[in-house]
Amino acid sequence: LVAAKYAGVGVTATSRAGEDGTLFGSITSADIAELLGKKGLVTDRKKILLEEPIKTLGDHEVKIRFHAGVEATVLVQVVAA
Repeated sequence: LVAAKYAGVGVTATSRAGEDGTLFGSITSADIAELLGKKGLVTDRKKILLEEPIKTLGDHEVKIRFHAGVEATVLVQVVAA
């Protein structure tokens, strides 16, 4: 039931980026948790499965694991500030 709330959810993160699309900083699981929180989806950053911080512009699918076998995928769109 919890995972269903995340179905089709997307968030947009803005960051400064170079001409090649590489971010000057990075988008971390804490940033994603904060963006989801603004949509009313309180999420523990530790449940956000991010192998490494996002460092490029574009769309990134990020998995959130609630329990063993219970996951949801959210779309994180990174745009230049």
